[in-house]
Amino acid sequence: MEMIVHHQNIMIALRQEMGWPAFTPANDAIAWSSGMPMDAEVGMEVARVAQALGKDIVYGSWANTKAREMAGLSVAYREMLTVDIIDGLVPWAANDTAPILLVSMRRDEMFGIDQRGTLMRMYRKPSAIGAGRKLAKKRIRAAAAQMGDALLANNRHVPWGDTSIARAVPTETIVRFG
Repeated sequence: MEMIVHHQNIMIALRQEMGWPAFTPANDAIAWSSGMPMDAEVGMEVARVAQALGKDIVYGSWANTKAREMAGLSVAYREMLTVDIIDGLVPWAANDTAPILLVSMRRDEMFGIDQRGTLMRMYRKPSAIGAGRKLAKKRIRAAAAQMGDALLANNRHVPWGDTSIARAVPTETIVRFG
């Protein structure tokens, strides 16, 4: 149970450091989730959940429930006709106070939260990725260390294939891995 709380706190710290409030904002367009390491099957499930929720998802992967370090970060980013799964992301900070961004290690893009509370895809990666990544991890760990040792009451386990989160009128979508 201790490690599950650790995973929860790391994800909440990431969320907080990216600029997402602790409460549900008026434009609740981003979901935060964690689970198994990203692969095609997990990506399809995360895309399905993003579509069902009507939200983009920031997804933290963990090797197992005992892992201390996150195995990776991914985003389920809803476009007009597809849900893009972008993995191989790392947290990056420009300084001690700027919101953390998620930078792709594979492509020339990154993700952040805009003033409306939506996940935005930006092209052109920042320079000094190593230093910014180290600073971001330090900030996330420090924020997580300030959190309690209990699971939040509103945490939700979504069983694989669960349809209880689906909207009333399901729609087909195309999932694109990039």
